[in-house]
Amino acid sequence: MWQQLAGLGVLAAAVVLARRCPLTAFALAAGLGLAAAPALFSVSYGPALGVLALLLGLRAPRARPAVAAFAAVGVAGTARIALTGADPAPEWLVMTGTLLFGCVFPWLGGRYWRQSRALAEAGWLRAARLEDEQRHAEERARLRERARIAQDMHDSLGHELSLIALRAGALQVAPGLAAEHRAAAADLRAAAADATDRLHRIIGVLREADEPAPLTPAGESVADLVARAAESGLPVRWEPSDTAPAPDPAGVDGRLLHR
Repeated sequence: MWQQLAGLGVLAAAVVLARRCPLTAFALAAGLGLAAAPALFSVSYGPALGVLALLLGLRAPRARPAVAAFAAVGVAGTARIALTGADPAPEWLVMTGTLLFGCVFPWLGGRYWRQSRALAEAGWLRAARLEDEQRHAEERARLRERARIAQDMHDSLGHELSLIALRAGALQVAPGLAAEHRAAAADLRAAAADATDRLHRIIGVLREADEPAPLTPAGESVADLVARAAESGLPVRWEPSDTAPAPDPAGVDGRLLHR
């Protein structure tokens, strides 16, 4: 009776240790099985031995300690059969089969289960990373679209408003204009300048923070700007010097002249 109670106590200790020390828990169950039967096979402790071997494969990160434990159990069982067994050969076969089918195979099943869980977790992490990358790509595309809209607004509206302000200024200083008409031209010029300033503020919101707003439309030189102003009726002309090189539209001098 006391042997059964002692065996239950050892099994209870093995169950408690199975989560943090699965190798120790399996060693306790294997020692209990060898103490009960030299061939390691027993109805009382065999199922517990298989379950603890499964937990060993599921929770132990390395395989070498488990293989060493199986080898130690095999050596200890062989020595005990050789010393106490009446018929060593059949008992050794039973012990070998119990060790193989009751310990090694459950341990392999636990390791396969562990690897499957690790692969599943890696797959979910990869899916989450790809989702983040897709979201970042969409955010970059949205920012590029905002920058394109800002560029279009700058090209299509900004310079037209500047021309309106320029024409209003020319009208304001035109000779022979009545005072009320001159005041209306001044109001028109101020309104166009204010609209241009607000447009630049809106463009600053639409564009990315690290991308400066262009001072010139894409591909437009100072000569093109003067030609557009002349087409609107302003008496302006562009006379480049034969000795000085033409300013680069994308350079500092070109942007300053264009502005």
